[in-house]
Order: sequence, then structure tokens, then C-alpha cells
Amino acid sequence: MQQYRKALENKGESCFQMRGGARPSMLWRHCLACVFLFAFLAVSFFASLSPARAGDLDLSDAERAWIAAHPVASVGVVADNDPYSFYRNGNILGWTVDVIDRIGTMTGLDFRPRMGSWSEIYRQFQDGGLDAIADISLTPGRSQFITFTEPYHLRRTVLYENVDHPLAKPVTIEEMRGKRIGIIRDIYYADSLRKLGIEPVEYATYRDLMAAVAFGWVDAVLAAEMTGNFFVRENGFTNVANVGVAPLTAVALEDFRLGVLTEDGDSDRKMLAGILDKAVNALSQETLDAITTRWLSYRTERSMSTGPLRLLPEEQAFIEEAPPLKIGFMSDYEPFSYLDNGQGKGFAEDITQYIASATGLVFEPVYDNWPNLLQRFRDGELDLVTNISYTPERAEYTLFSNLYHRIPTAVFMRSGAGPYRNLTDLQDRSIGIPRDIYYADTVRSRFTDVHEYDSQAALMQALADGEVDVALTALSNGNAIIRQLGLINIQIGGEFLMDGVEREDLRYGISPRYPYLLSIIDHALESIPLSRWEEMERRWLGPPIAGMERSHDLLDQDERRYLANKGPLRVCVDPEAPPYTTLDRTGSFDGAVAELLDLLAEHGDFRRQIETHPLDDDKGSDAMGCDVLPFVARENMQNSRFDLATPYLDVALAVASPLQAPFIDSMRDLAGQKVGVVPSHVPRELLANRYPDVELVEIDSERQGLRDVAAGRLDAILGPLDSIAYLIAGMDMNDVKISGRIPERIEITIATTPDEPQLGRIFDKLIVNLDPAAVESILGRQKLAPFKRTVDYRLLFAILAAGIVVLVLFLYWVRKLRSLNRALNNANSLLHQASITDTLTRLYNRGHFIAHAEMAFEECRRAEIRFTLAMIDVDHFKPINDRKGHIFGDQCLVHLAAILREHFQRQGDLVARYGGEEFIAQTTGGEPEGIHAFLDALRMKVSASPSTDDPTVERLTISVGFHSAIPRDEESLEDFIREADDRLYEAKRSGRDRVIGNGC
Repeated sequence: MQQYRKALENKGESCFQMRGGARPSMLWRHCLACVFLFAFLAVSFFASLSPARAGDLDLSDAERAWIAAHPVASVGVVADNDPYSFYRNGNILGWTVDVIDRIGTMTGLDFRPRMGSWSEIYRQFQDGGLDAIADISLTPGRSQFITFTEPYHLRRTVLYENVDHPLAKPVTIEEMRGKRIGIIRDIYYADSLRKLGIEPVEYATYRDLMAAVAFGWVDAVLAAEMTGNFFVRENGFTNVANVGVAPLTAVALEDFRLGVLTEDGDSDRKMLAGILDKAVNALSQETLDAITTRWLSYRTERSMSTGPLRLLPEEQAFIEEAPPLKIGFMSDYEPFSYLDNGQGKGFAEDITQYIASATGLVFEPVYDNWPNLLQRFRDGELDLVTNISYTPERAEYTLFSNLYHRIPTAVFMRSGAGPYRNLTDLQDRSIGIPRDIYYADTVRSRFTDVHEYDSQAALMQALADGEVDVALTALSNGNAIIRQLGLINIQIGGEFLMDGVEREDLRYGISPRYPYLLSIIDHALESIPLSRWEEMERRWLGPPIAGMERSHDLLDQDERRYLANKGPLRVCVDPEAPPYTTLDRTGSFDGAVAELLDLLAEHGDFRRQIETHPLDDDKGSDAMGCDVLPFVARENMQNSRFDLATPYLDVALAVASPLQAPFIDSMRDLAGQKVGVVPSHVPRELLANRYPDVELVEIDSERQGLRDVAAGRLDAILGPLDSIAYLIAGMDMNDVKISGRIPERIEITIATTPDEPQLGRIFDKLIVNLDPAAVESILGRQKLAPFKRTVDYRLLFAILAAGIVVLVLFLYWVRKLRSLNRALNNANSLLHQASITDTLTRLYNRGHFIAHAEMAFEECRRAEIRFTLAMIDVDHFKPINDRKGHIFGDQCLVHLAAILREHFQRQGDLVARYGGEEFIAQTTGGEPEGIHAFLDALRMKVSASPSTDDPTVERLTISVGFHSAIPRDEESLEDFIREADDRLYEAKRSGRDRVIGNGC
């Protein structure tokens, strides 16, 4: 309790006031300023706002006897005080309610919460109608008739800003005087702000207050920290950031305590007060932290974590038999799903990766704009889509999962367009919306001039260019597009509120063909731990909960004193996991984790002693006296005694096998094979239970495992993708390849000794405040290490000596060398052919086509020759696979490839498999009419030539989209591919089995 006492001692009789208490005198303001400064240093980070508690509750025999005689106690809590206490779905919920429940468990008291407004429950408490009252602050006046416990929570009031229009730093009173500052109506410090020359804007609810800064109605708001953070996350205000405590002495720390009426001669009340004070003192820091995490991760319509994932036998059977499932992601819906240099990223991506890892489902991602994704999902080409919102019309062809997030829809306007107050401001204005958005019909029914756009970027660009007056889209995505495109002439008008248009609910949409897939996804969503939700939301949807700027001192004085007294930390690492952990040429610890430790040591100012040796399990590490294990898989430490920090890396797992081995999608493809694993680098127990037909063989390192694969002692190895790629490159292994990734992943975290919980809290704080971009930069740099060449003079002298020997023996070996060279050339030729050829259809693969087409495209540009790019897709191919199996489906693709190969035989023609059932072709020269006829002849040829496998016969049809033109200087091959792809989907939407091109 010392930390609280330091924060509260000498505060004077009116330092802390709340809920309408008398305003302090100037003397007490100066007192408060000193106390507040000292308290802020002690509690500068939210996680440390609770005291170091005493431990087990020690009640006397008299106290236990009193509880047995008086087992029920009523306690007053404030209504509509999210996330502390509120009423939802017939239940009283919240942070404070959980704390009271915990005290009830510790003492044996059965607390009965009574809820109402503050004035209602305070009056009832004063009248003796309640045994205790919660979340009450100590004041001199109240202490005359209330016995208070020690505080169990200190609530800071902090400043929130809009990240797109930040305040000047550091924030000063002068800066605030010139700004619109939002506050809660009738808050105790409102008059103090006015006396400082700050005219506040008042709002009735916290939701409206946080919306005001999100939508730009005010420049900043003052709000209770945990409450503000809760409403920012609950409402999807991803553009709002906590910038810390405002420089205002009138804004105090609020101390939350339990209070019991003091009445002379009332021994029962005195006994209850003593029991409650003991219980509050015995609350552990870990308990309070866990409750805080729970309620900052709570979302009104999202199921709370139900514990480990448990699946029905039917669901497990579906997973084992299901093929790779095609899942649609919007390519331009940042921060929920988007492409970054060809890599899928975002909140929905992370959730999907978790589901894949937790269940073993194999997903095949498909990226496109929303109209195309929705059409492909309706047509059965996609098995499920992400980021879909419920509508009754969509429910006819969609099974909807539980929601995983809600976001507000914003009204975006050009700067200077005037204010947006309500829907009447949109009358007679042209409105842009995303095509096929869930509220499209509702908006069109109210407004006449509505324009739809295929992509979010096109919508915001149209607004910036004046094609429309207003754009309606998700707040977070609209802001991301504005920043991405640099659209400086767009502002947020406000939130779009309309009958029939709820905030956008993000869900998975599943094909009705897979009812078990729906239940599996819902179970997986319910199993996501609160800490994982918080981690993903912090990463993608907003700043850290604590609202700390990274330039601030992350650790408080007690934590720094602890580290100084602790001395060098014993850091134990296994050096056999490059590029994460390795040894350099001098034998010193190196790799991404070494750089990460340097960064953490810089922020935390601690010393460390590195010890490198294999870490078989946490018991061995404990026996060796390790303080810190900086590279452990969280999945393998669930039953460990060690304390685990927030994960800092999400690591994909991959399989490496001999060059001639087939590619794989899942561990099921390795049934009956011996697969080497380093137990600490994979979720071994989960894999063993999930894939009993795979023989997992323990190996010491991935390096040794690769040698065993090359020598035939193992069929494959499984390990971190980056490690295997690093080793294959560094060991120059040409006879081993990465044959596929599996859906399971591992999360890398830091483990600290269980004997010193403060050390764990320090490292968790340091990890939470790491810059993700810095971590990615470190990892990217280490991945390139095998490709850096340095001069090794010993090797150089050895080569020179070998050269002399070769010269002496040259005549003897020349004939043999020629023979070997011929064999090597033949092997290289075969290897090259394999590298540019699709293994199934024997057509060229996508990579070779792009490289060849780039050269042809440039030649056509220089010579002003027409270049034609065609995208070809098999119609209704997925139903063929579903009805007749993947083997027959593959035969259909081979049959089609033979027709394509025969058709594209002219000079300048090239055809390749683009992926799945999609093919790509180029041709040079000719005229549009002739090109259309040439491609239509292909279509008719395919239609007239069914694929057969006695007795199965399947008539195939294809849809073709093409773009044909003389390339202009500003155009690229990617532009032609995009145009042809758009024409292909136009052909699909127009009924399939047709050819559509630009102007044709």
C-alpha cells in the first residue's frame, strides 16, 4: 500500500474532490499541485496505478464468526459508469463489480450490488439503506461519518487528441486556451478551467465526448483515463490518442475506495469496515491487472473469452477433411485488411491467422475490392469472406459469424464545405458510397444523387476531385486512405447516423455449404484470450492503452530502483534459432533478439549478462537461475512457472523437404512421414494431438534437421519460416526446399523468473511500448545476413592454393571436367525448366510469364505495337471440385492447358497458369476485332471439347477478359493486368462463357 500512501499523503483536507464537492481554496490548489506532481511520478503508467498488495487475507476468528453470522452485504455502485459499473443484458457488470466479487470470494461475504445514479446511491447510503458504497473518494467532510478503506484504484484524468490534428507538444495552458476542449457536463473541474481562460464544451455522455474529438468537433477532450480508453476502443475511434496528463492542478487523481457509515456503538459497521479494509489491502497487483485487461478488452456485443478451444467431433472431422478454404480479404480496407508490398496485413488478417493456428483450418487468401469479393462469394468461388456486415438480403446466401468489431460510419467532406449537423445537410448534395456497402439501399431510398465506387481509394479520390460533395465510409478506413493518398482537402464532417443504419459490424461470412465452419469460427472467436484481443487491437486499431508517448520515461522511480539493485540480469538464450538468435564469428550473441534486447535495455536502463545454451524446458531454465528468457514460444509456456510478457513476434511455421517432394498445405499432407522438430520452436504438444499420423522426431536444431533431410534420414523438418529460409540460404543447400507453410503459428514472448513478479511487469511494460516498425526493421535486417558477403582471407588463400593444384592437374582432369560440365548443364537446364513451369499443367508459371511479358510490353511500347493481355478463368470450377473431387478437377485443368497451348502458337503469344483455375495470356500486334475473334475462337474450342475421365464427362466453359492497346509511357504491365481482370469480372457478372475486352 506504500505507493498509494505516497500519492495521497499530505494531500490536505480538500485535495481530492469529485461529484459536486466544494471547490478547493487557493492554498489547497498549491497543495494539490505538489501532491499531484509527486503522484504522477509514482503512477506515470496506468498499469502501475494499483499498489503492491500484501498477499493472503488474514482474518481474525472474531471477523470470520461475524461473516458467518452476517453473510450478505449490500453495496452501492454507480450506473452508466462504463467500464467500472453498468447494466447490460440483465446483469450488473464492470471493473468495480469484479473487484467487489473478488473481495467477496476472499472474505466469504455475499455482496448484493445496488445500482443507481451517484446522487441516488449516495443518498441511500447516507440513510443507512446500504451496508457499503463503492468507488467513493475520501474528503474531510465525508471522513466525519464514513470509514474508508485504503484506495484500490487511482483514476487519472488525461487529455485525448485527434491524431490527424494533434496538439502542439508539450501541451501548455496557453495552448489549451486557444483550443476547443471537451469535458463531461457538470464535472468537478469545469469552473477551474473557465477561471484559467479555457472555455470548455460540455457533453452529456462519455460516448458523445469521445466522438467529439474523433469527428473533429473539438480539438481535445479531458476524460477519466480508463473510461476514455474504453469508449475509444468500444466505438472504434482509431484516430483518438491519449496524450497523458494535462498541465492542470485543478484536475486531480480520484481515489476509489469502499466506504462504510461510521456510527458510535454500531459494532457491526465497525467490523465490516475492518474486514473490507483488510481485503482491499490483500488484493494482489496481478488480480487488479487481470481485471483491468478484461474490461479494457470488453466489447458490448462480443463474447468474452470462454477458455481453451473445444470442438465437437463433427467439427473436428470437418477440419480433417476440408480442402484449403478460399477466404476473401478486401485489399484496401486498412487497418482491417489491406495489401502492403504484396503481403496481407490488418486486424482481420491477425484474427484469421489465430483461427487457423487454433483449429488447423487451411485458408487460401484472395484479395480484391469489395464488389468483386461479394460477387465471387455469391457465385460460390469463395468459401468465406471477412469484414462483412449483416443484412437480411445477404442472409439468404450467407451464414454470419459473431461480430469481432464495430466501427462508426463517418461523413467526409471537402474542406470549407460548411458544417455537417444532421441528414438535412446532405439534401441536394451528391453522395459517394462504397459499392455494395450494407447501407446502400437505405441511403438510396433517402437521397437521389448517390454514386457507388468499387474501391475505398476511388471514393475518397472522387471526393477530393469534386466528383461528389460527400463521402460516407468507415471512419478508420477513410482516415487511412486520406493519409495514404495525401488528400489534404478533406475533413471529417461528423458521424453518419440514420434510421436503419447501425455502426458497421464486422463479421465472417460463410457459405451455407459449410455449417460446421460457422460453428468452428464462432468457437474460435470465443476462445481468443482477452490479452490477445488487446494485443491485436493495440497493434491495428489504436495507441497503447496507457497512452504513453515513447519519448516519455516508461519506468517509474521504484522500477528503476529495483533494476539498479538487481544488478545484471541473467539472460538465457538458445543460440540455434537464426535469424532470431545466433552467434557471430567471435562467439558473441547476435541476431534479432540481441538487437531487441539492446533496445529494451536502452529504454529500461538495465544491465544484462548473456548466457547461451540450449533451453529444453522452463524447469531447466529455472534451475540454471535464469532471470529472463527473451525468445520463447508462448504456446509452450502455458503451464510454465515463468511469467510471460505480451508477445512481440508472430512467427509463421514452414516445412522444408527434399527438392523432389510435393508442396504441402497442411501437416496432414505429411501423414506417415518422419518430420523433425525442435520442441521449443513449434507447438509440439498441439501438433502431436492434432496430427497423430505424423511422426514428430525431436532434433537439436533446424540446421541439423536440414542436414538430416538432405541425407534422407528425415522426410522433412518443421520450424520457423524465417529460420529455415535463413539456414537454406546460409548453408547453400540446393537439394532442400521450403515446401509449404502450415496454419499453426507460434507467438514469441519474453519469460521472466516467477520469483520476481515486478521484473515481469517491467518487461511487459517495455514490450507493450516497443515500436512495431522498429521490431520489423530489426527482423528485416537480420533476415538479409546470409546474403552479406565479407572477405575471408583464410578462404581466399585456400582458394589460391587449390588453384595451383588445379593448374598442375589441369591436363589430367580436363576430359573429366568436360563430362561433368555437360552433366551439370543438363541438370541446370532441367532445374531451370522446373523453376519456370507449373507442375500440374506444364504451362509456364506466373513468375516466368510476368518476367517475359515485361520485356514484350517494353518492346511494344518502344515500337508502338499493340499489346494484348488476357485473363482466362474456368466457369463454375469450384462446384466441379466439390461434386467430382480434386483429382478430376486437376485433370480438367490439364485438359484446358493442352487447348491453351495449342491455341497460343503464334509469334508473340505466351500463355501461363496464373493461379488456381485462372490463366493469363499475351499476344502482340493485330487489331481489336481480330483479337476478340481470336479469343472467342478459344472460348468456343474449350466449350466444344469436354474433359473426360471414363465414365465422367464435364463440359467446361471459360470467361475471358482482355485489354488491348499500344502501351503509353505512363502505363505498366500491372495496369494491363488490372484492366483485363476488371473485364474478366465483367464477363463473369454478365453470365460467363463470353469474351469482353476494352471497347470490344
